[in-house]
Amino acid sequence: MGIVVRAAVEADAAAIAEIHVRAWQCAYAGIVDAEYLASLSIAERTATWAAGLEQGQMPDGGSVFVAEMVGAVAGWVTCGPSRDEGAAVDVGELHGIYVHPEMQGRGVGAALMALCIDELRQAGFARATLLVLTQNLAARGWYESHGWTPDGTELVFTLRGQDLAEMRYAREL
Repeated sequence: MGIVVRAAVEADAAAIAEIHVRAWQCAYAGIVDAEYLASLSIAERTATWAAGLEQGQMPDGGSVFVAEMVGAVAGWVTCGPSRDEGAAVDVGELHGIYVHPEMQGRGVGAALMALCIDELRQAGFARATLLVLTQNLAARGWYESHGWTPDGTELVFTLRGQDLAEMRYAREL
């Protein structure tokens, strides 16, 4: 099956939102509070994504791309300037990458990752970073298999009263 990767458009908002919610519920089960995961709303996420895509760029300055298989959106990635405070101007960031749980293991994520790296290079970034939940061992292994390495930075954020640890990964472009 062929994978087509392209810039996301407003009409993709519902598919992106569904992938966003389903991927979170699958990947973060046992890590993020189960009640929070169950409360995620595809309708609310659709509205958020539609508003960002209507403007052509997300509020954090990132661009959004989708991967299609058999004419349906199977995954998405956002990338752009680093959101880290004080980051050098030549540092880009993979802001987020998610593949529908039913489409994982088919090369969708790899195609999105390749596009992200190319986009960041073309934008003039020399290095890229990303954040991943420390407990998400599957994602960490996947990133490492694609050339990312932990850079020693660890952060903690609070999501509905739950402290979650993140690690920053980096790679040269």
